[in-house]
Parts: sequence; C-alpha cells; structure tokens
Amino acid sequence: MRAFPLDGALLFFDRTTGANVRCDGPETAHFRQRSPRAVQFGITNRCNLACTFCSRDLDAPSTWTADDAFALLRDLATAGVLEVAFGGGEPFAFRGLDELIARLWDETPLAPSVTTNGLLLDDARLRRLRGRYGQIRVSLYDDNDWRATVARCAGHGARFGVNYLVTPARLDTLEAIVLELVALGCRDVLLLSYNGRDPALHLAPAATRDLERRVALLHRSLGARVALKLDVCWGERLEAVPRLFDRADCGAGRDFVVITSDRALQPCSFHHVRIPIRTAADVMAAWRDEGSLALPARDPGCAREPGYGLHRLEQR
Repeated sequence: MRAFPLDGALLFFDRTTGANVRCDGPETAHFRQRSPRAVQFGITNRCNLACTFCSRDLDAPSTWTADDAFALLRDLATAGVLEVAFGGGEPFAFRGLDELIARLWDETPLAPSVTTNGLLLDDARLRRLRGRYGQIRVSLYDDNDWRATVARCAGHGARFGVNYLVTPARLDTLEAIVLELVALGCRDVLLLSYNGRDPALHLAPAATRDLERRVALLHRSLGARVALKLDVCWGERLEAVPRLFDRADCGAGRDFVVITSDRALQPCSFHHVRIPIRTAADVMAAWRDEGSLALPARDPGCAREPGYGLHRLEQR
C-alpha cells in the first residue's frame, strides 16, 4: 500500500483494490499533506454526446498528447499524487487513451481511472484494460444506453461504479434506478448534485429533504449490497445520511485538482478559477499557493458558498 501523509494523519492506498486506510493518533500528529491526493484530468474536450447540463467550456481546445500527459502525470506521481481520473469531454474519444492508461499502470504507482458515458466502452476495450486501472465510472444519461454498459462491465468483472445526477425530474425514480442497477450487477452508485445556472435542475429545499429520506431508506434497505455515495458538492444539505468522516470543506483545490484539456488548473470542474500550467512543477506551485484554489465557485451549487449560492437563482 502506498503511504500518503495528511494533516495530522497518514493514509494508505492500494490501487489494485481501491482500499483506503486512514491512521491517526499521537504518532501521526506531525504529518502534513504534501500534494493533492487525486487529479481529475480533462484529457480531451471532444465528446460524442451533447448534454445540456454539461459544465465544460465547449470552445476549449484539446491540446494534450499522450506523451505530454504521461510526463506530467509521472512527475505528479513522484510528487505524491495517488490517483488520476480521466474525464473530458469523453475520455475514450482521446486517441491512445488505452495505451496511456496501461503505461501509467506499468510505469508509475498511479491508479488511473476513467469517467465515461460508456458508448465507446466495448468488450475489446474492457479486455485490453483488464487489471490495469483503478475504476471505471459510468455516467447515467437518458440517451447513452447505460444499461448495456453496466451489464457489460459486470460481465467482465470490471471494477466500476455509476454516476447519477439527481435533478427534480429524476428524484421520483431514484429507488427504481438504484434497484435496477443492483440487479444488473452494479455495487457502487454516486449521487451527483447539479452545479450551474439552470434553476430547473437544482433541488428545492423540500426536494433535498425528500432525497435525504430516500437515500437513508435505500441505505438501510440495501445495506452492503451497494455503496451509496454522495458527491462533495452536497455539503451539509443531507445531514441525516450516514458518513464516514466529518469534514468542514469539500476538498477542491487541496485534496483534488482539475487539469483541463487546454492546460489550465482548476479547483474543480465547475470552477471559474483557471491557472495556466505546462508542467507538474506548475501544478504543484499553484497547489502550494492555495489562495485562489480555495475560493467558492461562482455558479450556484458550490458547497463553499453560503446557502450554496442558490440565492442567485432567485435573482435571475
């Protein structure tokens, strides 16, 4: 297991199983975090879908080559980073991604993962990647045939989970979707909150309380059959849902950072702050500075903003 110092604690990470073991006590009080734990890498801005709620800058160019990306990530691994999660755009639209993932697994201690819409994730690709990635995360949309992708991943014994964006229109079908995912072989469901300026996609306070009730009931009913997770942007809105650790901040810009397709650093993929970077040294210098990476995002939904910035929706 790879050791990763936290502030006052020590984390051990096994990339083969995805296990994280946190140790803290008097013996670890002197430790201080030296790098982000994970990097979210927008390897390309190309996508084979056109989702209306997508947060990416549609005009941003895709400037990375596989060799450039490998060099940057190799050096970030040396600095202490444990994981890289490829996104985009659709990461499997990036030519050479399979080879890049395999090279990272073989030549660095990083755990490479992928968030995908699944339309380019066929049997041949799953066979090529087998045993050489941390996790595949499949995003569930209305037009990406996610049931076939989930069944395919389960059939290959892939380590995978799904990302499900919770909107007012999707709330009433949450239980049915989770139960269907379990039946298809999925054991990991991450519920995402919407960040953006469309008021129709944000949950009202009453709907958020309803979601809290539904998640707590699913957790009690399904137990160990599925890991129900909440993304960090929910903040404290779902107080009754059990959590592993109490934390005061979402971790954007410190625990994890985002590298964009046009070579900028962001605290998270919804953030307005963009710091130009070329090398791992640039990434680490910006990370150590912290200032702008600790700011709340301007768009409504940020857990760092009082009231999650939802008052701005009422002003529009």
